[in-house]
Amino acid sequence: MKSPTPTTSSSRVYRGATAEDRRQQRHERLLEAAFESFARHGITRTTMRDICAVARLTDRYFYESFRNTDDAFDAVYQWQKGQLMARLTGAMQEAPRSLMELARAGLRAFYEFMKEDPRRAQVLLIDAFSANQQTLAKSRAAMSQYATLVNQLAQELYPHMRQQDFNIEMMTSGLLGMTLQVGINWAQGGYQQPIEEVLAYNLYAWQGLEAWIGRMISDAKEKDLRRRATDPKPGEFGVPPGLTND
Repeated sequence: MKSPTPTTSSSRVYRGATAEDRRQQRHERLLEAAFESFARHGITRTTMRDICAVARLTDRYFYESFRNTDDAFDAVYQWQKGQLMARLTGAMQEAPRSLMELARAGLRAFYEFMKEDPRRAQVLLIDAFSANQQTLAKSRAAMSQYATLVNQLAQELYPHMRQQDFNIEMMTSGLLGMTLQVGINWAQGGYQQPIEEVLAYNLYAWQGLEAWIGRMISDAKEKDLRRRATDPKPGEFGVPPGLTND
């Protein structure tokens, strides 16, 4: 007769859930509790016991999921940032291919995401830039990721920009900083202004960028036309074919 196969602790079922299922459920409770605690107290005042109290779990289970509160904050930040980037990417992919429509779609998605859950502003807009160096670096990387996306779209829409001495990355970073600051002010004011008004504050700056790019491209084309008009044609003034600037 065969001996019964030993049951490991991870496969043992209790009330229909394995040990791994229960561990995952505890992790999700702690993650949501950490989100609530950081939003309520801020990263500098939140303790492990605050998180455990909200989750109604002991510190033994906290350390099952996180090394410390910094680690818990980083997990909350990555969770919310991932949701935000998915929302932004989806909105911009569906938007008409013009700079203003892309900006409007991205900004609307960003501000709607923040307003849907007021806790997000504390974690993503305020605490993320005063957290530990690891999370700060990830926050800056997220900003850079969004700026790169905008830069790629701008280059796609305005291919002549590649020929201009124009730092679109720097301009995008400045516009992104404005977006974040407006979001902080809006959140701290209790989201009282209509979202259309909040969008308008940002879109004024994007309209300026669009006009600036348009002028640069127009000036470059005019300069090119003038150069072509004054360049010697092949055979003129003794210029052999193939030696013009064209």
